[in-house]
Order: sequence, then structure tokens, then C-alpha cells
Amino acid sequence: MSTTQTLVNEVHELLNSDLNDSALQLAELECKPLMLSSHVPVDEKLQLLRIYSQCLNKLKQHRASLRAITDFVSGPTTRAQLSSEQLEEIARDIAGIRWNLNEHDLCLAQLRQIPKSHRTIIDLARMARSAAMIQSTDAEELYAELLRMQPNATEAYTFLQARRKQQQKIEALDGSIYHDVASLATARSLMQRLEYRAAAAELQRLARRRHRGNARIVALAATCHFMLNEVRRARMLYERARMLDPGLMDEMATYAELLAADRLAVYALGNQLLKTDQARPEGWIAMARYFLAVGQTQEALAIVWKAQGLAPDCAEAYCTEGAIQMAADCPEEAAEAYLKGHELARNARTFRGVVQAYVRCSKFKEAFVYAKEAAELMPKHAGALALVGIVLSHSPESSDKAARLLQAALDIDCRCTEAVGALASMHVAAQRLDAALGTIEKYLPDNESEEMYTRYADVLTLANELPKAAANYTTALTINPDYERARVGWERVDKLMHPGAAENEEDVEEDEHEENDAEQDDADDAVVDDGEPTMDDRIQEHLRQHYMDMGMEHQEYDLDEEIHAAPFVRRAPSFEYD
Repeated sequence: MSTTQTLVNEVHELLNSDLNDSALQLAELECKPLMLSSHVPVDEKLQLLRIYSQCLNKLKQHRASLRAITDFVSGPTTRAQLSSEQLEEIARDIAGIRWNLNEHDLCLAQLRQIPKSHRTIIDLARMARSAAMIQSTDAEELYAELLRMQPNATEAYTFLQARRKQQQKIEALDGSIYHDVASLATARSLMQRLEYRAAAAELQRLARRRHRGNARIVALAATCHFMLNEVRRARMLYERARMLDPGLMDEMATYAELLAADRLAVYALGNQLLKTDQARPEGWIAMARYFLAVGQTQEALAIVWKAQGLAPDCAEAYCTEGAIQMAADCPEEAAEAYLKGHELARNARTFRGVVQAYVRCSKFKEAFVYAKEAAELMPKHAGALALVGIVLSHSPESSDKAARLLQAALDIDCRCTEAVGALASMHVAAQRLDAALGTIEKYLPDNESEEMYTRYADVLTLANELPKAAANYTTALTINPDYERARVGWERVDKLMHPGAAENEEDVEEDEHEENDAEQDDADDAVVDDGEPTMDDRIQEHLRQHYMDMGMEHQEYDLDEEIHAAPFVRRAPSFEYD
């Protein structure tokens, strides 16, 4: 008996004796080195991989098991040596892990790679169950095929009978109602499978029939367009949904993410949502986005944790925490938060958050796994292709492939800002400043934002085009006066353009700071004496005008009490809520 077979039998004995921890320790000490050895035949490596994966699965470490199989198969030499039968067995193992992770759409996609003639009854049963779990239209067909292969399959017979009764009951109702129910179920199924373009088209057809004024359908369509990076259309649809139903709460957490850069708008949204229902998380998520926009990350964390307490299964709350942790330069915590949101509701934004957090942590292998998964699920999504390109751009050996993927993403959608930024950064790293400037200039008209103008100005500064850089920093500050990167960049360029005036400016700034501090102290005393609120006057005036236009009285809430629930948080501006 070979050494490999002896080792596999020993691990099996430990597993059969429920000594799972000992089995995993033995597998890590003995199996993993042999799997990496070039002297071990690929058949024996596969045996070692499968027993190591079984140990991880026994201890519920499904992600680690999936990563081990993916790393093994992704090697070009190993994959070339595997036979088609071995690849099918690996596909079954991956599908089993996806099933354990409740990722039924990925389980179904994995089993579809096995040719129909090679599928077993177990394969068909798992495919049918996965299709039923995600409400796929293929479920009925798969159960029918399972019943043909296994006539005594009780589950398939029960499902088909229930489906026939349901169809008969719906057909007895109005025909238009049947079509509406079917369309809405199809649209939600497409969204779960990340097929946002098809879902938006189905919702549009549903609205055209007789639901043009349904706020929830309009909000769902807006979310589809937001996931497709069509921000302007998504915002227009969200605003229309709010006009149709001012008390609408569904999809409003996603709307808050869209408004994250507009602090006035996101504050107004959060204020209205909290008036509607303070027991739901959407209003608190919007307020957390507001505090993030004004740079108060600790207050934002305190509020988003309240949202998570109100709704532990709200994926948007964890994604908001991930964005806050990223802004606070805590990528490890951000990755953990994004992963929680990803497990609750996988979508294009959670994929993006997880990959960006892992890249910031320099965990490029983990980032590549999620980026590749996103690209497989959304092959025509520019953002998904850009994620793979961004991860590969950090490897010098893969720079050419990364550039091709980023350009392919821009060919699909010229508004993919991530691809523009990554492609320009690659040119800058290779000292190709002209190419970097040409890339940004080509796509800048379709991506006008403070971030893009600041990036353009950064490259112009490196190219020593200081007047042009200063003009673009100014444009970025015109769009968002609070954008710190643009402000710092403008000051740096100004000092480079006027080096002699730097010392005089420092003296003047010191005097101005002293005067401003004295004036601020007087203003604070006046605020205390008069009992005036400390909220930004521009925000208050914006909201008063907003409610006057709507014929409503402006009412404020007090978030101070909620923020003080976290003892480490510094005091936030006072809000007086009823």
C-alpha cells in the first residue's frame, strides 16, 4: 500500500471516530505538503485534496474547503493533468460545498458544467432542489427529468403535483393576475441570480401592463439599474417611487448608498424614513451614511450598529458598516462586515465591497476568488470584469491580462469608474504618464465626479502640469467642497507654484486661526446662551425649504441619545427629535 493511501486511511479512521480536530491537524501536517510536491502523481494529490476537504467540511469550514479546491484546480499544470471524470468529481465536491453554504444558484451553475449524459440521480436531485430554492423556471423541468430517471422519486412527484395545483388555482383567477404574479416572481428570481438587465426588463413589462404607479415595482427597477451602475436612471426611479409612496421603506437602504456622496440628500432621506418608522433599519442606515459623508466615522458606526440590532438579517446594514470601516482605514473589519452582508444577500455591490476590502488588506488570493465568482455570475457586467482586472493589476506577471480585462469592462460600460482608475494607476506605476492622462481624458466626460477630477489632477501634478492640475482640483472642490483629497492636492500644487509665498501664508494662517478660534468661542457661548441648535445651518435651511415646498412642518430628531449608547464615541451634533 502506498504512503498516500496509508495516510488517507488514517485520516478516514479519525473522521469515522469523530476526532475531527485531530484529523484536520494530521491532514494539514501530512497532506498539504504532499499536495504541493511535484514528485507526487496527480491522482494521489486529488485523493489528498478530497480527504483534506472532508476534514474542513466536518468542522464547518466550508469557505476554507472551497478555497483549497479552487487553488488546486486553478493551477495550469494540475488542471491539464486531470481527466474529465476527475474534473466532474471536483465539480460535484464544489457543488456540495455551495449547497452547504446555501448558495443554491452557484450550486446549480456548478452542476450544469457536468454533461447531461454523465449526470447521476443525486446530481439531478440536487440541481432540482437548488432550482426550486431560487425559484428558477428550470425547477419543473429538472424534477420531471428526475422522475423519468427515478420513477419512485417522491419529492419530484410531490413538487410536480403541487405545481400543477397551483397553476390550476391561478388560472381560475383573472388571467392578468396570473401574468403579474409570474412576472414578479421571475424578476425576483433574476435579481437573485444577478441577472439585473433581464430583471429590469421584466419589471418594465410588468409596469406597462397595469402597475405603472406601483412604488415597490419602481423601486425594484431602480435597484436593478443601480446594480448595473446606471446611477442617473436609478436615482430618477427612486425619486419617482418616493413620490408615488412617501412612506415607502423597501429598497431605501440601497437608495441611501446611491446618495452617499450627497450629504444633504441622504440626510433628508434618513430624516423622512425615521419619521415613517424608527423601528426599521433603513432610516438609521441613511443617517449612518450621512455621518460618513461628513467624516464622523465613530458616530456612523454607532448608528449602523443600532440598525443591525433592529434587523440582524439586513445585508445593507453590514455593507454600510463595511463602507464606514473602509473610510476609517480598517480594511480587516470592513472585509468581515462585507462578508456578513454577502452571506445574507449576494449582489453586485457586496462583491465589490468584499474584493476592495481584501485588496486593501493585500489578501489578493481571497480577492481573486470573489472577483472571479462575480465575473462568472455576471459575465457581461462591466463592474465584475473590472474587479478581476483590479486584483490582477497588483501582480506584475498578470499586468497585460489585467489591462485587457479593464479595457473590456470599459468597452461594455464607459461609466465604469473603477476600471478607469485602475487602468490609469497601472500606467502611472509603469511611468507612462501620457497614457494615464489619455485614459482619464477619454472617459472623463462620462464620469464627471470629484474623485475623477482629483485623480486627473494627481496625474497632471506628476506630469508637472501644475496650472492645469490646480484647475482640476478646483473643479473637484466645486463639485464637493468637503472633498479632502482635492483640498490637500490643491494646497500642495499651490505651494509648488508659489514657493516664496509659503512662509508668509503660514504666518497669516496662524493669525487667522487665532482670530477664528476666538470668534468660535464667542459663537459657542452665544449658542449656549440662546439655546440654538449646533446642526449645520445649510442643512437645516435646506430641509426647512424642502418641507415648506411639500406643505409640511420641519421636525428634527435627536440622534444624540443613540450615539451615546456606544461609550467610546465622541459627542455628535445635537439633534432634537420628537
